[in-house]
Amino acid sequence: MNAPNDTPPEVLIQRLFQRIGEVSSLPAVALQIVEVANDPTTCSDDLLDAVRLDAAMAARIMRTVNSSYYSLRSKVAELKMAITLLGFKEIRNLAMTAYVAKLFKQGDGHGTYSREGLWDHLIAVGSVARLIAETCRTVPPREAYLAGLLHDIGLILLDQYLNEPFHRVVDSLSPDTDSLEVETEILGFNHTELGGYVALQWRLPESLAATIIHHHAPELYEGPHRDIVHVVALANFFCNLKGVTSLGVPNTQMLEAEVFDALDLTKPQAAAIWDRLDEVLETANVIALMHRE
Repeated sequence: MNAPNDTPPEVLIQRLFQRIGEVSSLPAVALQIVEVANDPTTCSDDLLDAVRLDAAMAARIMRTVNSSYYSLRSKVAELKMAITLLGFKEIRNLAMTAYVAKLFKQGDGHGTYSREGLWDHLIAVGSVARLIAETCRTVPPREAYLAGLLHDIGLILLDQYLNEPFHRVVDSLSPDTDSLEVETEILGFNHTELGGYVALQWRLPESLAATIIHHHAPELYEGPHRDIVHVVALANFFCNLKGVTSLGVPNTQMLEAEVFDALDLTKPQAAAIWDRLDEVLETANVIALMHRE
């Protein structure tokens, strides 16, 4: 398999991005929610105004807030109360989860790959990343969830907009192959490069872009967001070991020991995380079902 041509990956990605009109920018409502939630000077009314601009998203948030996952004592009838109870960052995460769910168009999978499987993987990695962050306490858990949710955004776009070559990628995978290498050979770039580019175009925080780009090789990243990159990489690794994979092929690479060392995870802590994985993955499945179209 040879790369399509000698065109640099960044040029190929830019050309693809220009063709994807509907995701060329994060929807105004989603972008405003992210910006308001990340701005310490804003208030609940600012977030309320942003969420109200998208009735479908507001309804999805209300349905989720009142689900068994949150187990609130009484039903929440007002959006403002939901924001007050859950907080800005949780509402932001719900909104982004709802938006990412919308990117999955109806259709079948291919070979080992299914869209439901990728969606389940995204929610699972976000949920496990939150668990790891709660344990190591180097990353805010809600930030870890969002980074985990978005880490494979590039795969969604490959499936939706480069369907035929994406199928060739899936067909070429095996437990002994490296996904990024196969993607680069067939496409000229890989999903981490595409996802990172899209995140920057969406004006998402640099920490999210760094996580998307480096979650397969966290040991190579030396920037200011190492902790969240390592948390999501470890969550992705654990989910793959449990069979919750992005493309249906168990070809995850063993993480370098320095990833564990950088997070200051002791062996008992790592074992405790592993012991709770099944429980967390069951909860992640509930969340995935709530948002699945």
